[in-house]
Amino acid sequence: MKKAITITIILLIVLGFGYYLLKISPSTQTGTQDVSSYNSSLDISGAKPLSAVPAFDPAVDHYLGNAKAKNALIENADFQCPSCAAASPELKQVPDKFPDTVFVFRYFPLVQIHANSLESAVAVEAAGAQGKYWEMHDILFQKQSDWEGLSDPLDTFAQYAQSVGVSDINQFKADVTAKKNLGLIQTDNDQALGLKLPGTPSYFFNGHVLENADLNGLLQQAQQWVNK
Repeated sequence: MKKAITITIILLIVLGFGYYLLKISPSTQTGTQDVSSYNSSLDISGAKPLSAVPAFDPAVDHYLGNAKAKNALIENADFQCPSCAAASPELKQVPDKFPDTVFVFRYFPLVQIHANSLESAVAVEAAGAQGKYWEMHDILFQKQSDWEGLSDPLDTFAQYAQSVGVSDINQFKADVTAKKNLGLIQTDNDQALGLKLPGTPSYFFNGHVLENADLNGLLQQAQQWVNK
């Protein structure tokens, strides 16, 4: 009888200790990241299927190079995507390395796996509203490893914005908090989902899919679809 009581007491102690550890341990899951509630602002359910890549529109798209170029290399990217960050410096060279070609950047925030993907895109738009779009685009890719794991990256984004010359930081923070220009990101996201893009980065040249590669590889693939 005493032996049974002793065993019961030991089991209760073990179970109680295990429950305590569970309560104080952070919630983690191998291979995934806790996804920010900020991401829920993006609708990923209503995209309509698309049969072709929407054409480059200089009035709407973010781009580098001549808006009247005969060729367009389009990238769909996520600021929290490591491969996108690695490719970014080369892609910005497209207008110089490939004659008569404009480089177009479109959003595809992978909100289901990247906690800060949407907020980073909104931050770039907020900087763009003050004339520093590409500067913010560049620094977020360059410093991706510093902010990707933050539970609230707003203050860090504000520091980056100030460093690249955004003049009104209070307005910047207000625009990010209010998710200003979310509609532009939503449109790009709907297009990406409508095209059933497999992930980021995804590339198109004059409407044709390019396989992921370094810049020279992309340009070699593009040769067959060049408009002269």
